Amino acid sequence: MTSSAAKTRSRLDGRSRSGFALLLAMVVLVVLASVAAGLSVQLTMAKRRQQYRIEYSRARYGLDSAMKYILSVMPTKTFQLQPRPDAPDFSDLFWMSDADYGQFIEYWASTATEEQIRAAVKEDAFSLNASEETDSSLRSWLNSLFGSPEQPSQLDPNGLADPNAANAGPDYDGPLGDIDPNQIEVPGPYGVPWPYVIEPIKLKIGTSNVTITIEDENAKMPLSWMVTNFQKVNEQAEYSLETFAEWMRMTPMETTQLKAELQEVYKQKMFQVNPSPILLKAAAPANTNPASANRFAASRRTTSRTAPGQRAANPSQPAASAATTKERPASAHATDFAKLFHSALLDHEILSRPLPDTGTRVENAEKYLSLWGAQRININTAPRHVLEAAFMLTGDAFIAPELAQKVIEQRKEKPFQNVDQLKTIGLIDSSMFDTMKNYITTTSTFFKIRVTSSSGNATAAAVATVIKEGKNVEPLAILYGY
Repeated sequence: MTSSAAKTRSRLDGRSRSGFALLLAMVVLVVLASVAAGLSVQLTMAKRRQQYRIEYSRARYGLDSAMKYILSVMPTKTFQLQPRPDAPDFSDLFWMSDADYGQFIEYWASTATEEQIRAAVKEDAFSLNASEETDSSLRSWLNSLFGSPEQPSQLDPNGLADPNAANAGPDYDGPLGDIDPNQIEVPGPYGVPWPYVIEPIKLKIGTSNVTITIEDENAKMPLSWMVTNFQKVNEQAEYSLETFAEWMRMTPMETTQLKAELQEVYKQKMFQVNPSPILLKAAAPANTNPASANRFAASRRTTSRTAPGQRAANPSQPAASAATTKERPASAHATDFAKLFHSALLDHEILSRPLPDTGTRVENAEKYLSLWGAQRININTAPRHVLEAAFMLTGDAFIAPELAQKVIEQRKEKPFQNVDQLKTIGLIDSSMFDTMKNYITTTSTFFKIRVTSSSGNATAAAVATVIKEGKNVEPLAILYGY
């Protein structure tokens, strides 16, 4: 009996030990599997990080190469203004909702010729091959795109829906049908969509896809107007800023905040109207080595003579340190303000907030502001709300809208050749013109270059600003990652 119980107990102990060993083995296997999985994840992440570094290095190489390329060819680039008598005016598109913009394009399409439409439709919108583009097929395609020319338009001359039309309203489906209005490119002052001065340049550099765009900074409202060394102009510029803020649908609180931020910029530096070069004075470093000073004095005694009545130099005293003067160009003022306007002194989140109801066109206040230290706006290329804000500087807020309208009408037929032609329009006297002439131009010289380079999942970007006068190009600032 006793031996039987002992045997049973022995068998149970053996099974317990086997079960414990099996459990221990399973735990070890689970731990090893977890460690292996963790190591695998870490290795995968390390490979991805390494691959991203490689791709970013390639993207950055493409970025640097493209920036060097565009800066080297900028002297040879010419940006010609184009008359736009039969095209929709780019000046009033920014405030339109997607529905208003679509109706605006529909009305223009219903009155434009086939050639005008063909020139405005984006290339990727065409469904015909070049070999199939006969006159009849083109006419048929245009009719299917925009509706038959005999189809009456439900839009008034201002591009808005006729309220008396039976099918007018938010769901109105006009001549464009279901075609996206963004397939129509409204030409800007240079023939390409505003604010570009040329079509975007697309390059392939190594494995990187690079896009280069050039924008007209003189077509935007300079924030530097609010921080000039002319107090009277600063006061008028506040009204200009308020007018601009209303166009951009900024709240009174946001406008007040922007004014306060500009006051902080003003404390750092005032913007000089028609600035002069900046003179920097610095003392030459003193010679602290007596032996070298004595050798210098001795060499002077052996190579020069003392004039009659003049005391000879004391060899035991070093030569006096002379003050040196360095000169920074006038454009350095713009560089200083570019740094200030892109610092934490301004809340860029508010300025870059999209305007409501503008859809894929991504309209915002920052798109229409020059934050790079520009002084003048080009009346040939600035949109309506920027023109009105500029004409507020005359001190007469009532003439600004009418003056802007007259400028828009004239420049569509023929661009202004010089600012003095503005006086032929009327509405302003000589004193108003004398105040405003320091802030307007008819030829843009201030340009922003944006370069974006992507390779794989990595993207690198940079913005450069230059002053271009003929073939003379002066880079002002380059910001990376902007």
